[in-house]
Amino acid sequence: MPPAQTCTTIIRQAQVADALAISQIRIAAWQAAYAPFMPDIFLKALKPDANLESLQTRLSTQTREFYLAIAGQQNQAQGFYLLGTPRFETTDNSAELWALNVAPGVWRSGLGFELMQDAITMATHFAYQRLLLWCITENHPARGLYERCGFKNTGETRSTTALTGHPLHEVCYELRLS
Repeated sequence: MPPAQTCTTIIRQAQVADALAISQIRIAAWQAAYAPFMPDIFLKALKPDANLESLQTRLSTQTREFYLAIAGQQNQAQGFYLLGTPRFETTDNSAELWALNVAPGVWRSGLGFELMQDAITMATHFAYQRLLLWCITENHPARGLYERCGFKNTGETRSTTALTGHPLHEVCYELRLS
């Protein structure tokens, strides 16, 4: 009997060639996770090639202000995170986790946790003092992951209709970095 093969997750800085895979993962994750929170018409209208050129440009010039990592096993992209400067003004040296998306087929496999740990490591490497993220208030699976990774609910909330045209309620989480 041949030896069992183990799959090792590889997390690396995303490259321009990864843009389509990143878009596909994002859309699949959003359509599965956000169906209770976003209009069906909005989610079904998402297309992988929309904004692809912009993403490719951003990927070609990554810095501390925009860092995207991709993860997978056996050359199959399965998740990513996007780390950068906060979209909203802060008074300290903070980073924001803009996105952490995992393909639905590998949810609850530990990949989200691995990506989060890598994001924390990179934020620390980039000498940020705090890592922020915003989460849909009712997205309890995501909130549970963030709390298991040490994030604390700041109590700050916001609501917006800018993305979907319908109210989206979010809560802020933070992690103090050493």
